[in-house]
Amino acid sequence: MAPGAATLEADYTHGRLYYLAMVWIVGLLLATGMVVFRKCRVSESRKYAWIPVCVFLGGFVLCVLSFANIYTFHKMPECFCLTFAAFWESSLQVGLLSSNGYYRDFFLESTVAAQIVDGEGRTVYRAKGAPRLTGEQLRAAARDAVMLDANARLRSAPVQDGRVYWVEDVSRINRMREQLAEINAQLSEENELIRAENELKRQRAQIEEKNRLMDAMIRLVQPQLLQIQRLLEDGNGQKLKRVCILGAYVKRRVNLALICERDAAVPVEELTHCVRESLTYLTQYGVSCALHQDGSGCVGGREVQTAYDFFEDCLEAALPSLSALMVRVECEERFSIRLMMEDAAGRPDMNRYASEGRLTIDDSDGEQCATLSFERGGERA
Repeated sequence: MAPGAATLEADYTHGRLYYLAMVWIVGLLLATGMVVFRKCRVSESRKYAWIPVCVFLGGFVLCVLSFANIYTFHKMPECFCLTFAAFWESSLQVGLLSSNGYYRDFFLESTVAAQIVDGEGRTVYRAKGAPRLTGEQLRAAARDAVMLDANARLRSAPVQDGRVYWVEDVSRINRMREQLAEINAQLSEENELIRAENELKRQRAQIEEKNRLMDAMIRLVQPQLLQIQRLLEDGNGQKLKRVCILGAYVKRRVNLALICERDAAVPVEELTHCVRESLTYLTQYGVSCALHQDGSGCVGGREVQTAYDFFEDCLEAALPSLSALMVRVECEERFSIRLMMEDAAGRPDMNRYASEGRLTIDDSDGEQCATLSFERGGERA
C-alpha cells in the first residue's frame, strides 16, 4: 500500500471540492426560488411564498443535522433530494408554478365529442358534446366504426381498465363526396355529349360517303339512264326489251363499282357474272348469245370495270341490227375480253379503250371481232 493512502479503517473526511459542491447546490436552489417568485404573476399565490421558503429552511436544517451525524436516518445526498422535491411540490401547491387541475371539468368542457368508460361499460368521463350511447352501440363501436348518422362516425380505442369513444365529424368528407359526385355527373353529361357528337359525325360521314358513292354511281351510268328515259317515253315492246338490257347493265355496273371500291383486286368471275346477266336480257331481245371463260384468278378492279364498259359500248353500238354475239373472257397470262358480233350496226368510239389496254378490231371476214386485253397486274399490254 502506498504511504499515506486512505483505508477503510481510516476516518472519512471531506475536501474543498465537496464544500464547493454543497454551496453550488444551495445557491442554485435559492436562485431557482427567486426566479419562480419573480415569474409568478398571480398575486394571491405570491402571498404564500413563505411556504416554499420554510420548506427550504427545513430541508437545510435536515442537511446540517445529517452532516453533523445527528440525523442518521438519511444521508446527505438523500436529504438534498428530499429538499429539492419538497421545494418544487410546495411551489406547485401554493400556485407559484402553474399546473393543471380539475381534469374532470376540463374533459367536460372539451370540444372533442369523447367519453371514457370503464371495463363494465359505465361512463366515467364524458364531454358535453358527446352523445349518450347505448350498450349495443358501445359493443358495436368496440368491434368497428359505427355511423351514428350521415355525418357522425363513432370510433373507439382501448385504454387502461376501459375504452375511450369519440365521434368523428365526416360532414366535410360527405361534402367532398357530393362535389365529386356532381363533377362525375357533369363529366358523364359531357361524355354523353361527346359520344353523341361523335355518333353524329360518324353518321354524317356515312351519309357523305353514301352521297359520294351515289354521285359517282350516277356519273358512271348516266348515259344509260338517259337512254332508258328516252326509250320509256316511246314505250313499244322492242324498246322496252332494250330498256331491260340497259337496266341490267346499270344494276351490274353499280354493283361492280361498289365491289371494286372495297377491294383493289377482284375475281374475274365478277366480270363473267355481269356479262352473263346482260346476255340473258339480250337473248330476250332476239340475239343468239354465247359466253366462254378461260382461266381464273384475280385482276385489278379498274381493268374489270373497263372491260365491262367496253362490252356495253360494243353492244349498244351493234344494236339494233345485231343477230349473234359470242363473248370470251380470258384470265391466263393476260386478262382480256373478246366480242365476236354478226350484223353489228356499228362500232363505238375506241379512243378511250386504246389508252386503257391493247385494243384490236377485226372485221375482214364480215364479222366484227373486238378484243381488249390487259397485262395481269394492271400494266398496259
